[in-house]
Amino acid sequence: MIRFIALLCFTVGTASCDDKPAVAAPAEKPFIVSDWTDWKKQDTAGEEKVEVKAEVPEPNAPKDVKRPELPAEAKKAGVLVLGAGEPFSAVKYEGKADILPREGYEISWDAMRIDGSDFFSALVFPVGPKTKEGKDRCVSLVAGGWGGMVVGISAINHMYAHENESTRSHEFVNGRWYRFTLQVTPEVIRCLIDGKEQFKVDIRDKRLSMHVSEIQSCEPLGFSSYQTTGAIRNLQVRKLKKDEVKPDEEL
Repeated sequence: MIRFIALLCFTVGTASCDDKPAVAAPAEKPFIVSDWTDWKKQDTAGEEKVEVKAEVPEPNAPKDVKRPELPAEAKKAGVLVLGAGEPFSAVKYEGKADILPREGYEISWDAMRIDGSDFFSALVFPVGPKTKEGKDRCVSLVAGGWGGMVVGISAINHMYAHENESTRSHEFVNGRWYRFTLQVTPEVIRCLIDGKEQFKVDIRDKRLSMHVSEIQSCEPLGFSSYQTTGAIRNLQVRKLKKDEVKPDEEL
C-alpha cells in the first residue's frame, strides 16, 4: 500500500525591528509517490494492459535540455504504463488517505506518449470541498486529445476541453517526457507544461462536470489514456500556500 507522509508545515519569516524585509515563506515540501500499489486498474472494457515498469526509455529526448535527477521516491515507484485501450485505459487512486488538500493543492507528474495519437495521461481530479451530500466535484485535464494536440479541462459550463476558455494547443512528441503541473483551488485551475503556463481559469462562477464516458471510472482521482499508450512517473503533491494562486480579477 502507498504510505503517504504528512505534508510539512512551512515557517514564515518576520521583519525585524531594523525594517529588514520579511523572509518569504518557503513552499510546502511535496509528497512524492513511492509506490503505485493503490492506483488500481479500472474496468473500461477491451483488453487494455496497465503495468508498472522500473523505467521507460526516452528515444526523443529534447536536445540541450538538462533535466533534474528523479527523486529517490520516484525511482522507487517506477513508471506506471497505461496500454492502448479500446478506447480507454484507466487507473484510480483507491488508497485510504485523502492526499489532496482541498483548500488548495499542486499536483505534478511526468508523462510520455509512447505510442498513439491521442491523450496519454488525462488526470481526473477533484475541485474544492465535497458537496453536502459527500460527493466530489470533478473534472479532467486532457493532454493531447482530439487528434493529439488539445490541452484543456473537461468540462466547464458543459463544454469540453476542445471548446472552452481552457483550450490550448500543444505539440507532443512521442517518446518524450513532459512535466505537467496542475494548481487547483476552489477559485482557480492553472496548468503548466514544462514550467510554461498553458491556462489559468477562474472557476468561481462556472459549472464543472465530467465528460460523460468511461473516464468517469477514474473519479475522484486517477489517470487515463485513449487508444494510446502512455507512461506516468514522478507524481508529487504539494499544499499551496494561502493566496499563492488567485483569480486575476475580482467578480
